[in-house]
Amino acid sequence: MHESGAYVLDVRMRSRSTLFRGREGTIITAIGNKRFTLLELLGNPGERFRVGERLDISREGRDRVTAVLGKLEHSRISTAAAEELRRVVAGVVESDEARFVEYVNRAGLVTAQVHALSMLPGVGKAVMKTILEQRAAREFDSYQDIESRTGWRDPAENVCRRIQDELEGRTGTCLFVRR
Repeated sequence: MHESGAYVLDVRMRSRSTLFRGREGTIITAIGNKRFTLLELLGNPGERFRVGERLDISREGRDRVTAVLGKLEHSRISTAAAEELRRVVAGVVESDEARFVEYVNRAGLVTAQVHALSMLPGVGKAVMKTILEQRAAREFDSYQDIESRTGWRDPAENVCRRIQDELEGRTGTCLFVRR
């Protein structure tokens, strides 16, 4: 799945691409809204961009962005972009609750011995067993439902922590991020 939308993390006017020699202009650091891919974009001349703004980067809807230059490593983004990243990830996890609750309802084995739920912060063996039992009885419908029925505290915050760990390269397996 390619990213169709992205949130602006940082804007550098009259700058050079960190990925391609000779690409100059408005360089935007952004994060995709579906797979949390860190991207470098080239903005159209004369356009103004705001940090936190959502851009349409699909081929059909790309009217303010000249090009998606490529994927960025977390280590190559600015301090300002890294700070904004935390806020944007939290916003996506909060606003797209149904998507992440569905993940908890559908998550399965990653390997023969490792369940995807066990890779989330705050989910140990006991909590994972409770999640599996409760979702077998009735699927979860919200973060609050997950927390009240399983005892897993603040699922949204823990999903954010997992995404941040994946973005920063602290995990071997990515559940949510496309690097």
